[in-house]
Amino acid sequence: MSVPALKIENLTKTYATGTQALKGVSLEIPEGDFFALLGPNGAGKTTILRTVLGLISPVKGQFVTEGAEFGRPRYGYVPQKEKLDPIYPLTAYEVAAMGTYRRLELLRRLRRQQHGDLIRRCLRECGAMELADRRYSDLSGGQRQRVLVARALAAEPELLVLDEPLAGLDVTTQKALLKLFQTLKDEHRLTVLMVSHRLQVEKALFTDIAWVEEGKVESGPAERMLAERRITEIFGADQ
Repeated sequence: MSVPALKIENLTKTYATGTQALKGVSLEIPEGDFFALLGPNGAGKTTILRTVLGLISPVKGQFVTEGAEFGRPRYGYVPQKEKLDPIYPLTAYEVAAMGTYRRLELLRRLRRQQHGDLIRRCLRECGAMELADRRYSDLSGGQRQRVLVARALAAEPELLVLDEPLAGLDVTTQKALLKLFQTLKDEHRLTVLMVSHRLQVEKALFTDIAWVEEGKVESGPAERMLAERRITEIFGADQ
């Protein structure tokens, strides 16, 4: 059997207020999956995501994936939004280059040209090469997301983490980005973890889904988890 891209067991997280955000969450994300964390706002998706990224630590539980540093695969992270202070006139190229920062020691041993080639390749694959010299703050929402995806690719990830990547974008831009995510997944043989509180155009891409409700998780194949009755229970009749 192949090693899962990410596996967590019995994660529990309680905040200082006494709120139990995660209640014994166990989750396995197969390699090569387009995996979705779905559920309403406040269900615990963000806490799971931050734990996966190593930004917060659980009270109990562990990462048990073999062969990955600290039990976590190397990830590239695409946030819902990235607000950069306008006092820093960063270009799209400079924002994309941020993805390489965690690998600074390695990059010091690379020639400058190789570093630049990596960033330009990532921008090009995301359809953002023509934006390289433009100020990030001047770009549209869809253009910014393409640059952020390029930044995530520059980390040369095993797991691409997408946090509400379609929020606030028009349907045409959403569809274009989803096509990009699928293309990058296939071409780079990535595992994709996408977080969302809604179901619209993206649901056709998912191979496995975890419903998150009140800090608990139920997961399974997308076909089963997207049964009409189950969607209505989670999202309401309007979905």
